[in-house]
Amino acid sequence: MSEKRKRTLDDFFKKSQKVSTITCCSSTSTSTSENLTTNTDQDNQICLSKSESPILSVLEFNELSENTTSELHNKSQSQFLSESEESMLGTHRDPANPLKSAYSLLLSGFGPYQPSDCDFPKINGRQFRKQWYTTNKWLEYSPTRNSAYCFYCRAFPSSNNEAAFVSNGFKSWYKATTSFISHEKSINHMEAVAKVSGLKTGHSVGDVASKINSHHKTTVTKNRNYLKCIIDSLLYCARQGISIRGHDETDESKNKGNFIELLHLRAKDNKLLEDSIVGSQIGYRYVSGTHSNAFLSIMAKQVLRNIVNDIKKAKLFSILIDETQDLSRHEQISFIVRYVDDMFQPHEVFLGFYKTNKTDSETLTNVIKEVLLKNDLKIENIRGQCYDGAAAMRGSYTGVQARIKQENPIALYVHCYAHILNLCLVDLTKQVSFVRNMFGTLQSLHNFIRASSKRHAVFESILLESSKKSGPSKLKSLSDTRWSCRAEALNSLFLNYEVIIKTLEEISETDISCGPEATSLLKNIGDFEFMFCLVFLKDVMTHTNILSKYLQSINMNYNAVISMSTQTTNIFKEMRSDKKFDEMWDKVIEMAKENNIELAQLPRKKKIPMRLGGGGHQPQDIQIKDYYRINIYFSVLDIIMKEIKDRFQENQLEILDGLMNVFTNENPDEKLLDILCNTYKFDIHELQVELKIFNRMFKSKQINSNNSVFQNKLDYMKQGEIKDGFPLLSEILKLFLTIPTNTASCERSFSCLRRLKTYLRRTMGQERLSNIAMLQIERNRVIDSESVIDEFNAASTVHGRRLTLLKALNSIASANDSDGDTSSTAKSLILRIYSFNFVSTMVFIRQIFSITTLVSNYLQLKSIDFIQAIKLVDIAKND
Repeated sequence: MSEKRKRTLDDFFKKSQKVSTITCCSSTSTSTSENLTTNTDQDNQICLSKSESPILSVLEFNELSENTTSELHNKSQSQFLSESEESMLGTHRDPANPLKSAYSLLLSGFGPYQPSDCDFPKINGRQFRKQWYTTNKWLEYSPTRNSAYCFYCRAFPSSNNEAAFVSNGFKSWYKATTSFISHEKSINHMEAVAKVSGLKTGHSVGDVASKINSHHKTTVTKNRNYLKCIIDSLLYCARQGISIRGHDETDESKNKGNFIELLHLRAKDNKLLEDSIVGSQIGYRYVSGTHSNAFLSIMAKQVLRNIVNDIKKAKLFSILIDETQDLSRHEQISFIVRYVDDMFQPHEVFLGFYKTNKTDSETLTNVIKEVLLKNDLKIENIRGQCYDGAAAMRGSYTGVQARIKQENPIALYVHCYAHILNLCLVDLTKQVSFVRNMFGTLQSLHNFIRASSKRHAVFESILLESSKKSGPSKLKSLSDTRWSCRAEALNSLFLNYEVIIKTLEEISETDISCGPEATSLLKNIGDFEFMFCLVFLKDVMTHTNILSKYLQSINMNYNAVISMSTQTTNIFKEMRSDKKFDEMWDKVIEMAKENNIELAQLPRKKKIPMRLGGGGHQPQDIQIKDYYRINIYFSVLDIIMKEIKDRFQENQLEILDGLMNVFTNENPDEKLLDILCNTYKFDIHELQVELKIFNRMFKSKQINSNNSVFQNKLDYMKQGEIKDGFPLLSEILKLFLTIPTNTASCERSFSCLRRLKTYLRRTMGQERLSNIAMLQIERNRVIDSESVIDEFNAASTVHGRRLTLLKALNSIASANDSDGDTSSTAKSLILRIYSFNFVSTMVFIRQIFSITTLVSNYLQLKSIDFIQAIKLVDIAKND
């Protein structure tokens, strides 16, 4: 035999012996309660008492079973060996050879050593007979000692085994037949045979532990897939903003609510849901209100954790706060955070609704601090705060912005530009009497038609008969808080003007009770002054509405606000000319003629008593056209331009100008740079060097002439690794984009609040309301169903869930450490599983299964009688 083949064969036996030692210890610790000892000189087998045997974990037990199974199913190694190698292998398998234990050979796929081609020496005229191999399958022969052994008893020895068949060897050939029969009927031999049979059965069909583990995995997979269906359906209802619970959710109910009805609908093409929801194969379905709230809470917290992680990654952020009253008369605070990611893309995220009993500055400030503390966000990292114009928010001394600045002086306060523009329009409607009267008539007209279904039916019938159906199908109401309502109301009336005239005429002629009011309204809207204001203000409000929508964008920044407001003001300046007025005048005259409206006339002159000097307010030679140009047209344009200029200057702080100046001017103002560097502790020399290099590089690149200088530089900064080469400029740019300009995101969250807390859902709890709002507003955030189920299962720390939801140990142990939430959940579950009570229970169960399997194998033997069976049961009871 070659030296290499011989070394390989030796390694094989050494490896098998190592496996034998470990497995034997495990087997003896769970199969018998007595101390097991063997002659180590004969078969080199190590056996410990039950008290000294190591307790294998479930992971080690499964791994050992898999290794044992693979080794038992290997083919006999002798089939692939040469004659010399077979001789060496036979020497190792000799029962008298201490190099290899019988148990290790059994695990390696070998049986009793039964050589037939050797000489059998005679003792007192008697010798070993090969025919005994056929009648006694357990029998093996040692040529070196000329002795017979029991392979099964050597593999699974006990303390009171017959030494002749285990260690010394049997040589009394004259009484071999009777001794073999007597040994075969002994308790120790039957026990060893049962163990060998159990071992073979376990490897062929799987042992008890593997069967339990397999069934456990199947059950867990099924239960988790079922809960995924529950979570997906619940998430769908939450994101769509529809009600979840039903008034009656019993099995006899015809309408169990959207959530359960959706599950029944999905059960038609989902076998798992059909068996669980319709067929009730799962005893506990987790569709109650308590469990729905638990799932909603876990999903909302998962979204919130993702949001907070993104904010922490950005480090700097701004806060946007606004409050409103819900349908339950509760004051709700919407908390929005603005941050900028590494690609200079601004994000405004929702942190929840928070109920408060007061709206004073101190209470609101405490709410802000509590929310920041709860989410582990530092108030020192706030760089901007944006609120509406309420005194409690913008107060210079005790307002919310002032209180925040006391703890963080560089948290700039910005009054929402969308609110500022709305205040400009509100002031316009109050300062000019013609505009005030026109909007008053418009609101009265809306209320008059809307208040009665009969009058509204008249309006709809005339609208359907009209040839001009391009306009809205209803009139719009006015509101001081709805930013686009004025433009929409004017546009609706302008497009349906002829329909409104006919509607009022018909009501005036047919309705006895409301006819006079219809006649009054008809006279007001049929006046030339009303028509002039309608056409003119529709044009003005269209421009301001475009500006208002532009100011509500999340991507809005201070530079864009200044640019857009300046352009809007320039448009109004262009409109303030005689040429534009003449075009407007001709348009109104043409519309008046089409609707048979009397042309404009000068109002009656107001005469002053002669004793006071006499005379009228208006010159005698003034023309009607000049009257409208001076008193209405120019007056409205002057007021709106002045309001925008004055009110928008409120936020034009030097620090904001300094931040914008860095990116809009090639040679920034030195004074503004000093203010910027002193405020945020930047190195002015390093900033100037970066600006000089950046501007030169920017000039060499092709730019889009349609964009502003700031937008072109922003796009250039996003390219490649430019931001890494200019760290100071990148920080300033992120800081500039982080400062908010509007609270439109808060207003959008209020729209969500109105859809969620309806008349039928006004008793909804605050936590549930905030959770559903989080899932609906942040609907783009991905929900990990596996993590939701793990957290839901871990929440029951005492008795566990009624459905088995815990994954296999090897799956949990291999949880990815890169996922902090999953890893922490997995580790907490592993700690629970590897607790003392759990391990002790598993060991106890394994011992019970081992004893019952042993008894079952005994009772299946044909050679056992009734008396032996009774003894066997007594032994099992004692164990």
